[in-house]
Amino acid sequence: MGRKSTVQRAVVVGVAVAALAVSAVVSVPAAAGGKVEAGQADTRAAVQSAVDHTAHAATALAGAPGYAGVAVDYDAARVTVSWKGAAPAAVEELAAAADGVTVDVERAALSGADLHAASTRLLDSQRAAHGPDAVVAAYPDGGYAGLVVEVARDSSAAGSAGLDRALAEAAGVPVRVELVDDGVMSTSASRRNDASPWHAGSAIASKDGTDYCTTGFSIVAPGGHERIVTAAHCNEAVGDVVRDGAGQRIGTVSSREPRLDAELIKPDGTAASRVYGGPWNGSHGDQRYRFKVAGVQEPAVGQNICASGAVTGEHCGAKVRAVDVAWTCGKETCHGFRASREDGGVVVGGGDSGGPMYAIIDGEAYARGMIDGGSNRRSCGSTSVSTQCFSYVYGIPMVDILSNWDARINR
Repeated sequence: MGRKSTVQRAVVVGVAVAALAVSAVVSVPAAAGGKVEAGQADTRAAVQSAVDHTAHAATALAGAPGYAGVAVDYDAARVTVSWKGAAPAAVEELAAAADGVTVDVERAALSGADLHAASTRLLDSQRAAHGPDAVVAAYPDGGYAGLVVEVARDSSAAGSAGLDRALAEAAGVPVRVELVDDGVMSTSASRRNDASPWHAGSAIASKDGTDYCTTGFSIVAPGGHERIVTAAHCNEAVGDVVRDGAGQRIGTVSSREPRLDAELIKPDGTAASRVYGGPWNGSHGDQRYRFKVAGVQEPAVGQNICASGAVTGEHCGAKVRAVDVAWTCGKETCHGFRASREDGGVVVGGGDSGGPMYAIIDGEAYARGMIDGGSNRRSCGSTSVSTQCFSYVYGIPMVDILSNWDARINR
């Protein structure tokens, strides 16, 4: 068990004081019959907003040596920061801006950088030895002491002798192997007839109007040039023409980065700092039809997140289950995060690739990622085209995409 300190406006160490800190956290009991009254809903929203803003400040430390990860607990109004070695003063200072939010600091055996490098080594080696579908995903275990490695049950790797030892040797860190039945699949497959300024969450389609991908957030590249993000597996090369669900040109692919499975579209016209929510066939009358993009946040474990695709629509109520997850995308090892709903419901489907992933805070969208793939098949509800749906969604963090192109979110 890692060493833990509790911070709430100041660093507090010790079991008795930690218990007092927890009791001081805002809690909102449900009304009789389990219903949440309007005032309670407002309070819960305020607590979630405070937790998310504190987590955003914590994840901003991700580049510092020793940083392992951040997790949130909305019910306890708590943010946990894991660190390899002694945490810097900046972690303690997080509490100064944490209004009613408890900040815990836990000692981690390995840093995020250690585990990122380990998962890359593992995926690269197993792709060469067993093909791209053997290792489904690898991600940090709960204590940042090693990796959880998901191996496809029907792969050649699953039946090989000494699998655990071989994977640990490839990674260079301890591993726990889990056999799974489904691999990560790319999710390439009004929103359907958008126009300049182009919105995130609208359809990318072939000339005949068949949806196969989704537009992501718009960004501002060096020189003030607007670009639209989508998944690189949606198109083949720089210069490809990209069309919307009505067959009209959105623009052309201007740049690609296979390591992020991301590409940029140079739009014909301009790009909007807006994202489509609601159902795939939503209209202006839908309450969640469109949100303004207010900023960008790095995902943290436990955070609520929405995914919005042109084929299956908007899916909220999911939580981030793991960050710095590694999986195979094309010939590369991608890193990102994975999210799912508590009830195991659909969160993404084929044709949603490239779409925006975000949190709604105070009525505005905060960009967290780009939809890249899904796993764990589920039956679809209403969709724009016949497709496959999944209960796990994999996202590429927007902070990584922005960093790669030295860009900022369009807001």
